[in-house]
Amino acid sequence: MRKRADSIVVAKSAGFCPGVKQAIDQVMALEAAKRKPIYTLGPLIHNKQAIEMLAMKKIIAIDTPEQAENKRGVLVIRAHGITPDLQRSIESCEIAVVDATCPLVKHAQNLIAKFAVQDYHTVIVGDKEHAEVIGLMGYAQDRVTVVSNLAEAQALPHFAKIHVVSQTTQPENVFYEMAEEIKKHADECLISNTICQPTKDRQKETIEQAQQADLVIVVGGKHSANTTRLAQLCQGLTKHVQHVETEGELDHELVKNAKKVFITAGASTPSWVIEGVVYRVRSIRNAF
Repeated sequence: MRKRADSIVVAKSAGFCPGVKQAIDQVMALEAAKRKPIYTLGPLIHNKQAIEMLAMKKIIAIDTPEQAENKRGVLVIRAHGITPDLQRSIESCEIAVVDATCPLVKHAQNLIAKFAVQDYHTVIVGDKEHAEVIGLMGYAQDRVTVVSNLAEAQALPHFAKIHVVSQTTQPENVFYEMAEEIKKHADECLISNTICQPTKDRQKETIEQAQQADLVIVVGGKHSANTTRLAQLCQGLTKHVQHVETEGELDHELVKNAKKVFITAGASTPSWVIEGVVYRVRSIRNAF
């Protein structure tokens, strides 16, 4: 008996968020204008396939501005943003700079800076090794703590004033749970929910659809924090969850046997990768 293609649901929110799309559009416009060489300070986004596509167009990821061989080129600041110190270092290198920082990350940076000068200790709910969080920390005037779980929040010392912010791609329920604990560690506590709206929408849709599916396929980079969180959100909500970077990683037995498949993707997953997974899922389910 053949599986029906209409038992596959693809998330409306899957794929590039506005901040990532803006960053990609900016480098592609530079490439089209032949503003070469083009460098990005670190990977522009956390997706292997997108980075490989950019590399084919000679858009080169470097770790430090000094690695730019030709100062006549252009250096692009990636979507995750950077610290003010690194910004100053770039400006001293005498290379043209294009800032592709996500506007919503910029908003979080500005909020941190605003309250840091008012002597608030910044507490960031997020992954301390993530590029975005490293950038955010630079705006806190060295008065900053990053907490990634409830135990770390509970271990905080007491502060006179705390300003709580979030990495923009954190799950909202986790942020508020952590914020409630952090409040206990300050005489005065300000809470700024800096989770971006596209993340909230993506997570809401994923939770709703995962509860109705037998198999959830999350498409995107294994090193993408927001994509990994989508997969984690689905655990316990559905029978099976598979996080894949490309269609080649699909488990054919799971795809064939599921009554309903839900496919979603992280904010840095290109449309052509999502389409490749959807096409393969339909092919597998229609092949028997």
